[in-house]
Amino acid sequence: MTSQTSIKKLPPIKEDVNTLKQRVQDLEREVAQYKSRLEELRKAKNNLIIKKTTEYVKTGSPAQTNTREKSTASPQETEQAPPANSQYAEELEKMVQTLQDELGEARNLIAALKIENEELKVELDQKKKFFDEELARSMNKNEEYKREIKQWEIMYKEWMQMMEDRVTNINRTHQILQQCIRPPTEDSTSN
Repeated sequence: MTSQTSIKKLPPIKEDVNTLKQRVQDLEREVAQYKSRLEELRKAKNNLIIKKTTEYVKTGSPAQTNTREKSTASPQETEQAPPANSQYAEELEKMVQTLQDELGEARNLIAALKIENEELKVELDQKKKFFDEELARSMNKNEEYKREIKQWEIMYKEWMQMMEDRVTNINRTHQILQQCIRPPTEDSTSN
């Protein structure tokens, strides 16, 4: 197997990170179970090989006594045909290897997700900072606009008061001029 030193950026995963962590724990438990089962099978195989080391009886003429002799051959020499469980053990080893590979892939995925999560946190912090700065600028501008509007309102009220005073003065002046221009009325001469 070749190990990859760089982790590719993965597309967003629809599964929850907690679900992936749970899956990793399940796989680890399953690998542990298979390892213990494999160890049991290896012990059973070794016991079978040891039991195959048999005692041979030499027989000769009836005058000779029977002597027993133990085989001193190594377990590899005595084991000519593989035991029936070897195929099961191989399959079990393959399954353990597959599960270990899946576990490694899941760990790589979790590592990649952690990296992506950190990148997203940094991006979120940057955008939050930018948003806060923009909000502060907008609030300052809003306050400036409110002050300007208040100043314009004061100026407008002053101008309106001044215009009303002028209109009032013009109306008085107009009345005075109207009185001066009118000929005296008959009612005023008869008195």
